[in-house]
Amino acid sequence: MSAPIHIELDALCLLLVCAIVLQSRKSFNQQMNRRLFRMVAYGIIFQLVLDILWRAIEGMLFPGAIFANRVINALYLGIGVCLACVWYLYVLETLGYKITRRIQTIIMLPGLFFLALNIISIWTGWVFTVSPENIYEHGPLFWLQSIGAYGMLLFSFAHIIVYLICHRTQKIPRYDIYKLLIFYVVTVIGAIVSLFQTGMPGTWTCAAISITLIYMNDQNREILNGMITAMAADYRSIYHVNLDKDEAVCVRATEKLYGNMQVGDTFSFRNKMAEYAEHCVAEADREAFLRFVDPDRIREKLETEAMLSIRYLSTKDGLEQYEMLRIAGVRTHEERDDHIVHSVGIGFSDVDLETRKAMEQNRALAEALEKAEEASAAKTAFLSSMSHEIRTPMNAIIGLDNVALRDPNISETTRVELEKIGSSARHLLSLINNILDMSRIESGRMVIKEEEFSSREMIEQINTIINGQCEDKGLTYESRVIGKLDEYFIGDSLRLRQVIINILGNAVKFTDRPGTVTFTAEQAEEREGIRLLRFTIKDTGVGMDQDFIPKLFEPFSQEDATTTNRYGGSGLGMAITKNIVDMMGGTITVESEIDHGTTVTVEVPLRCADHMEVPDHAEPEEPEISVAGLHVLIVEDMEMNAEILIDLLEMEEMSSDWAENGQKAVEMFAQSEPGQYDAILMDMRMPVMDGVTATKEIRKLSRADAATIPIIALTANAFEEDVQQCMQAGMNAHLSKPVEIELLKKNLARLLSPRE
Repeated sequence: MSAPIHIELDALCLLLVCAIVLQSRKSFNQQMNRRLFRMVAYGIIFQLVLDILWRAIEGMLFPGAIFANRVINALYLGIGVCLACVWYLYVLETLGYKITRRIQTIIMLPGLFFLALNIISIWTGWVFTVSPENIYEHGPLFWLQSIGAYGMLLFSFAHIIVYLICHRTQKIPRYDIYKLLIFYVVTVIGAIVSLFQTGMPGTWTCAAISITLIYMNDQNREILNGMITAMAADYRSIYHVNLDKDEAVCVRATEKLYGNMQVGDTFSFRNKMAEYAEHCVAEADREAFLRFVDPDRIREKLETEAMLSIRYLSTKDGLEQYEMLRIAGVRTHEERDDHIVHSVGIGFSDVDLETRKAMEQNRALAEALEKAEEASAAKTAFLSSMSHEIRTPMNAIIGLDNVALRDPNISETTRVELEKIGSSARHLLSLINNILDMSRIESGRMVIKEEEFSSREMIEQINTIINGQCEDKGLTYESRVIGKLDEYFIGDSLRLRQVIINILGNAVKFTDRPGTVTFTAEQAEEREGIRLLRFTIKDTGVGMDQDFIPKLFEPFSQEDATTTNRYGGSGLGMAITKNIVDMMGGTITVESEIDHGTTVTVEVPLRCADHMEVPDHAEPEEPEISVAGLHVLIVEDMEMNAEILIDLLEMEEMSSDWAENGQKAVEMFAQSEPGQYDAILMDMRMPVMDGVTATKEIRKLSRADAATIPIIALTANAFEEDVQQCMQAGMNAHLSKPVEIELLKKNLARLLSPRE
């Protein structure tokens, strides 16, 4: 090979090794010794520079050229042996041997000896000589130099082979040994070429290529090791599993798997997992663990999931701790033609701390939930009790007020005062009802019913109530339907009517005469089977500040302290309204300006009803029967309430008997003649025997009318669950106190009409 080409090849190798040295200052595989690697790299750089200088000046004649050639060759040959010794130290370090100073000194002695011998050869020519024509020639001891340099390279090469064969449980992965061995071959080939073919690129040119390949490969390994190290923060051990061959390889192990497993070892996946489960997995979790690591199940689950995981309790050396095993496909099944997962990566991680913390948090949450449920139950019981206790005297107040108002001999002044008492009592009753509604909403007990109703009838009922309020206050009330509005819908007409009346009631309350309240209804949107109804309530009242509008739907909200004093109210009406609209899947918006009125828009989606019209030849409804002459049994523990009810019934020409508790009522009914009582008016909360138990006892009696006699609950228990409890006990209707005599008459007529 000509000198210019040889020089160019050496220069290229020189640049590569220099780049590697610069880059290795930033990062390099921690498993390889940085210092020895750099010493090898620096030695190769020095040898390549000397080789370039030798090729450049060989054969040239100028003052000092011959002596310079001798110095270059002396350094080249002497440092070559030293470099072979450093290379051997690098190999030992890579194989995991502990290199002491004594070992370093022993291994470096041949190199230092041949360096001194070559320096002496500058003058003696023992190892090499330079002719008068400035041509390099071997000296008589060159064979000794060759043994020193190439023998050390071959000896280190042989050491790698012996290590690979003899060390079954090596300290480093076998992959690194194979890599070192393969790349080492390049340098050995270069040494052989140098020995027998002087003109060809020799040992250190090939060594430069070899160390470049080692570094390039090790950078990829550096990335992989970095990833594995990062994963090791979460996984204490990582394994690669070939599901087809039932073969697993340990990739990372900061803690040995059962059976003294180390990095690089291979094992049977099925057998090792079964062994691990038998010795290290708690018995309660063992079956689930073995099912989880079944290869067929792994393939099946990874077809639809990116990663599988199981948490289990492990028992090692008498210590219990929670672990997690995660499995992910090395290649997803979509990336293969057969759509089957063949290889997976599995990782074991310690999750004891977070699992126990989560268990503690769950326990705390469960206790908090239990306390919240207890508090909710206590709140419900309290509200139910308070409702009962408040409604009981309210029943007396409103009942006596009604009785007094029926007296034709009272003065006009007394009549006005009694009407005010009744109005105040009914206002107090509405506050109680609002509190109960809010309690039902907060506890999730309020249910939106799905029943057919007539939109026309609902609007007429609303107009009747609001028109009367507006007339009493001297306001103008306008109501209209815009466009076409379907006649029948499926929904909760009672709650929808409550929403609209609440808003219209506020409009009336906050509008002074001669103001106007406007109510419009329209069908805003039509979809398949769904109609979006829009109700707009507009008034010319006092309006609201823009900053208060977001707070309008908060419980107990009032714009200022004077609002309650001037207009009254609890501040619950709009909160209830908003919650009901939300439960219906609707929306409510408010636009308002102080002294310019308020506009409230409610949009509610309702299902269309497949209403069947009644034919003209249908039987007419039966007329309501008169309640005059009926004889009823009143079951009431409070004497005053019983007396008031007796007076109200007498005004409707009905007679009655009184039982002070449920047990007395059962006895009186059992001892009465069949048909003596037309109905039973039953209280719920009573001493000795409550109304629910009494109803059940009456229904169990063997007499014919025990199963058919109408039993109506007249009770201060107004919760929905109270209604259900009454119906389940066998009652026919539920009326909450205070008693509305007209509503009672309607229910008596309805329940007794089939018997007439």
